[in-house]
Amino acid sequence: MARTRSAEYDNIHDTIIDRAASVFARRGFAGTSIGDIAEACDCSKSRLYHYFDGKEAILRDLLETHVDSLLDRLRPVVYRELDPGQRFLQTVKLFLEVYSVSRDRHVVLLTCLDSLPEDQRQTIIAKQRQLIGYVRDALLQLRPDIAEDRVISLVDTMLFFGMINWTYTWYRAEGPVGHQELAERTVDLFLKGYAGISPRAGGAQVTK
Repeated sequence: MARTRSAEYDNIHDTIIDRAASVFARRGFAGTSIGDIAEACDCSKSRLYHYFDGKEAILRDLLETHVDSLLDRLRPVVYRELDPGQRFLQTVKLFLEVYSVSRDRHVVLLTCLDSLPEDQRQTIIAKQRQLIGYVRDALLQLRPDIAEDRVISLVDTMLFFGMINWTYTWYRAEGPVGHQELAERTVDLFLKGYAGISPRAGGAQVTK
């Protein structure tokens, strides 16, 4: 019978992932050694190898858990009985909340994915496509008239991700605009256009 992993094992495993994410985000995958990660974890390299085969295994686990977390949190929003506008708003709020508290993991996803072997990379890309599909469906509920135009609906979806994916380069959640207000303004800007919103929109009122 297989032994159950202890809570201490899982806690140490997760700590390694978190600290490695910080190092990868600052230095990139190629610029990070297993020694750098050990130093960030305040432990020996041999202790790291007790949990991971190497830095590539750390990267794979880091990216898989990050994307899985997004999927697990997004599914209840997607399948909840909500007005299409509110569903889209809640989706945006979820993404920006995760990005604000998991900035390093998000940076690593955007900048280090290509460092994985092809088979591992494709596994994560498949999960990313699920995320894209959920957002595309949410947008099509707002614009069912373009459902048959797969090219335009995909373009619109990727334009949306282009708006939010790079917020990490400038946005700080501790600043004057919280992530919920940022989400509301993102929805207003994306759905109404720049000329149709006030300088500091006090809450998105999204209609069908």
